[in-house]
Amino acid sequence: MAGRIPLVLLACGSFNPITHQHMRLFELARDHMHQTGLYRVVGGIISPVGDGYGKQGLVASKHRLAMARLALQSSDWVSVDDWESQQPDWTETVVTMRMSQHCVGPNAPV
Repeated sequence: MAGRIPLVLLACGSFNPITHQHMRLFELARDHMHQTGLYRVVGGIISPVGDGYGKQGLVASKHRLAMARLALQSSDWVSVDDWESQQPDWTETVVTMRMSQHCVGPNAPV
């Protein structure tokens, strides 16, 4: 995979609760990006929304974070980022993307 562009996959959402299909989505996206021959997926980030999102029936973010971490404990490439879930108000996806890019490095496409 030399010469391919390193890429970090990001999924934002309520993850209320996280499901097997959420995790499968990352695998499918990684496989597709690798098949293009252009990218090398170096990581994945799940970013649950904060409590200020206002969705009816939304479980508290601390519980959704705990569920996501448990679901991903065996993954060696997808992790949970709690930044968005710690924000007091709903956060636009582009803001979360910029924060994630800042954390992984300015040259890593997210």
